[in-house]
Amino acid sequence: MAQPNILVIICDQLSAQALPAWGNDFASTPNINALISSGVSFDSAYSNCPLCQPSRASFWTSRYPHQTGVLANGEPFPVSSVNAGINTLGTLFHHAGYETVHFGKQHDAGALRGFQCVPIQESETEPAHPSLSHNYDTRQDRYTRQRAVDFLESYSKQKPFLAVTDFNNPHNICGWIGENAEARPLKKTFDLLPSLPDNLYLSESEFSNRPIPIRYLASAHRRQAQISEWDELKIRHYLHAYHHYLSLVDSEIGHILNALHQRDDAQDTLVVFFSDHGDSMCGRWMATKHTSFYEETMHVPLAFSGAGIEPKDHRIEGLCSLLDLLPTLCDFADIIPPQDIEGRSLYEAITADHPTLDLHQAVYAQWHTEWGHTIEPGRMVRTPRYKYTHYRECYGTELYDLQTDPGETHNLAFNPEYTDILKNHHDLLNTYITQSNDPYWSMDFKVDPVLRQHKPTYRNYQGPLSLDVVS
Repeated sequence: MAQPNILVIICDQLSAQALPAWGNDFASTPNINALISSGVSFDSAYSNCPLCQPSRASFWTSRYPHQTGVLANGEPFPVSSVNAGINTLGTLFHHAGYETVHFGKQHDAGALRGFQCVPIQESETEPAHPSLSHNYDTRQDRYTRQRAVDFLESYSKQKPFLAVTDFNNPHNICGWIGENAEARPLKKTFDLLPSLPDNLYLSESEFSNRPIPIRYLASAHRRQAQISEWDELKIRHYLHAYHHYLSLVDSEIGHILNALHQRDDAQDTLVVFFSDHGDSMCGRWMATKHTSFYEETMHVPLAFSGAGIEPKDHRIEGLCSLLDLLPTLCDFADIIPPQDIEGRSLYEAITADHPTLDLHQAVYAQWHTEWGHTIEPGRMVRTPRYKYTHYRECYGTELYDLQTDPGETHNLAFNPEYTDILKNHHDLLNTYITQSNDPYWSMDFKVDPVLRQHKPTYRNYQGPLSLDVVS
């Protein structure tokens, strides 16, 4: 079989829970829906870090953040570029004879080596919607789409292409909650606001059962401090804005797919769709992403359609993570992947009739810090039924039965009936740490004591922020 063209479409901060394919009845995403229903999708795909740069460095290399060295956003601390000796998806495909081109958001810390990264700067345009904030992060997606469409309409070389269209939205919700959080939906849309999430509230006893980094989350970032002051209507405003930015990027994805379908070789092109991580979507009164490993931020969409994908609208239940992307795409292109990667190819599950294929016994994720203001190493172990998390600070633990408690509202880590299950997951964590040479147990954590002196709360927070303490 000839090497296929490959078109990769990425969204930033898109939770699987935000899409109709995973039960969201408010979202309007006809193009994403069509893409998912035209091929194979994974119901239990996970990010390996709920933060942009570490996640992206990981899925472009099939290595965990501690292996790439990219532990956070921002420079100079603690971000470093991906080690020059690590093969990336771009270098592997470039050396195999592919035309490798990337459009849009990079935020990669060197993990896009091997790609021609196309500049996207253009002059500003008018906002598309008067009631919600638009800044360059929003308009960037228009430029990204146009560059990608131009490529798809003009590319005529004999060699196959690997083209990445890397959209920013719905990440622009971070701008909405930041400088533009006072924006409101138009009055005529108030009756169309999303409903409140079922897991918005935690009982006082359940809140006190959370690890310290979660209980004191309001001090970690100004976004978490802001949401602590909101009422239920503002929560619904946030969700309205998030879905608005999602609808914008869905429209751009439609333009990309239309351009692809106009090509004579469209049937020979594999289309891959996913997100780097999710968004808290106000579950447990949280916004954007930070520190935690809850489903809204960790569970991401992952879908394959086009060349070699049969049957259509097929769902796979087995666990997988974004580390699996690199070896999977290598298999589709008949490229031998590096032996020292962490991911496992999903090729057989995608191309054969294996709806219950046991992909992974468990998948893992990491947290370190965002900008270096506080350092709170944490790890996640996700098994088919349970999720276990561990934080170095005071050895905080969580255990959730996702079969009976999909909203993660009841921490079972201190329930004696779950002692054996808790131990089993802790053993899985230790096995992963040993096999991947993760320095988790020897990592230092850095939290100024003043950030732990206020009343722990998600609501009506008054106190310092980590940024203020270290600046």
